Amino acid sequence: MRKLSARTWRGAAAATVAVLCLGTAAVGAMHTHGGRLLLARLGVSCPINTVSAAKVLAVREYAVSRARGSAPAPSRPALGLQLDVSTEAQVSAWAARTHSQCDAIVRGYHFLRCRGVPAAAVGEAGPPVSEMWFSFGPGNTLVALNLYRRGMTEAQVRQTWRSATERLQLSLGPPTQATGDATLTRVVTGPVAVARVHYAYTDYIAEITASHMPYGGLAVREQYMSAVSAPGHGLPSG
Repeated sequence: MRKLSARTWRGAAAATVAVLCLGTAAVGAMHTHGGRLLLARLGVSCPINTVSAAKVLAVREYAVSRARGSAPAPSRPALGLQLDVSTEAQVSAWAARTHSQCDAIVRGYHFLRCRGVPAAAVGEAGPPVSEMWFSFGPGNTLVALNLYRRGMTEAQVRQTWRSATERLQLSLGPPTQATGDATLTRVVTGPVAVARVHYAYTDYIAEITASHMPYGGLAVREQYMSAVSAPGHGLPSG
């Protein structure tokens, strides 16, 4: 196997990180402590501060096209919100009713980053939500929702994992893909372990991840995303 030069490796890394930074499903992750560490170690500055909405749309469509399943979802659960229907104003009103502290952010697309969200506000048992990211597409409707809980105890991570995965199974049945130890035995004993369930349809993608990492301890991430193509998508030129 030909060994990649440092320059080639860094170029490939930069391209990969760019997809992560620009994809609306992952933008929240790149703002976490772990995401910023990854970028810094790669020596890559994330371009999301200046990227256009058209490029976000194009890269998102490329990423989603590679992740779609082959059949439509029987339903598209998103913690009580409606993908491709709920507007930024409606989500902001929901956040105000739940007494969440939210910041509006524009990185090509519009985002709401909310903290202090009580577990009951998203219809779940478990500890408070560390952070939620709502992503809004060109039509100003919700296209992705990421929820993070960090610094959890063993009991909390097990409770949250069970609640989230059982909720999806009730709506969608068995996951498209499952990796890691679903009992979370390896996750809670860590210190580096991940368990994940993944659902992929033509119009919807969902993923629940439990992890144990040195920088973040025990954590659970929930991701719910529309996989519907937006009008006029295409890969960016230049």
